[in-house]
Amino acid sequence: MRFRFNFWILDALFLCAVSLAAERIAIDGALAAENGSIRGAVMVAGNYPKPAPLTVFKNRSFCGPSVPNETLLVSAEGGLRNAVVLLRPVGKTISVQPGSLTLDNLRCAFTPHVQVGTVGSELLLKNSDPILHTVHARLGPETLFNVGLPRWRQVKKHLDRPGIVRINCDVLHTWMSAAIVVADTPYVAVTDGHGHFSFNDMPLGAYDLEIWHERLGTRHQQVRLSANGFASIEVIYAGEKSR
Repeated sequence: MRFRFNFWILDALFLCAVSLAAERIAIDGALAAENGSIRGAVMVAGNYPKPAPLTVFKNRSFCGPSVPNETLLVSAEGGLRNAVVLLRPVGKTISVQPGSLTLDNLRCAFTPHVQVGTVGSELLLKNSDPILHTVHARLGPETLFNVGLPRWRQVKKHLDRPGIVRINCDVLHTWMSAAIVVADTPYVAVTDGHGHFSFNDMPLGAYDLEIWHERLGTRHQQVRLSANGFASIEVIYAGEKSR
């Protein structure tokens, strides 16, 4: 009886060990195949004063005497807002899926001021103000479209080419501006108020990292997402560049 009891215990321990080993192999296999995440921050060195409000020259009874200037927003810690982040896998061909974007006219400003979308995305143009606006979009020197938007009108356009689309309002609203970065990669982000960005569920490997800001220009770095499944990066602007 004693021998049979010990044999049962040994048998149970053996089965438990086999089960744990199989589970460990399954977990290790999952970890080996698992994608990872990239976290980062875009910072500026030195002191950047908050930009002065933009003077309003038309429709002041509705818009007020000025509107906020969003062209250079830096947190107290030096984090840069509204920097566009693009990741492109090194040595790999990737496809992009079109998405949907919205550009509104709100309180005499384009909203959002900076956004990013993939090639082929649909852009909805709207006007939430009770005054006339236009959306004049340029890719370099070329006009892509110039749409008049009374409050009741909405228009859809497609962003078919990669690049930086600059937007202005042509009805003497000279202070109004926005930018849309049309990307040839699905891995895109815009930094938050602390300069932070993140990418999840990313395939492991090397990436070319491109940072674009409307006033500070473009920065390039390379980042590698290795088998541990996590990478952290900091990009620093040392001085203001021309647009």
